[in-house]
Amino acid sequence: MPNKQTLHARPIEPGPAYEHGHLIARDLLQHIEVQLDRMVRPDNKDLRWMHVRAINLINAQLSEVAALLDETNGVRN
Repeated sequence: MPNKQTLHARPIEPGPAYEHGHLIARDLLQHIEVQLDRMVRPDNKDLRWMHVRAINLINAQLSEVAALLDETNGVRN
């Protein structure tokens, strides 16, 4: 019978994956801020109801993200 050598896997730590995800989230926040600043202004003559709809959808999605962050961090409003 041949001699078998088994490798014991080292446990994977969540720290590096969390740090990577945190950096991605921060990059996304910066991107969102830039894109919000590029959106049409309220006094722009080309402002349409589709812009209002878009900003309302953005706010709804950001509210969900904010609620998830609150829940994750144990914050109660």
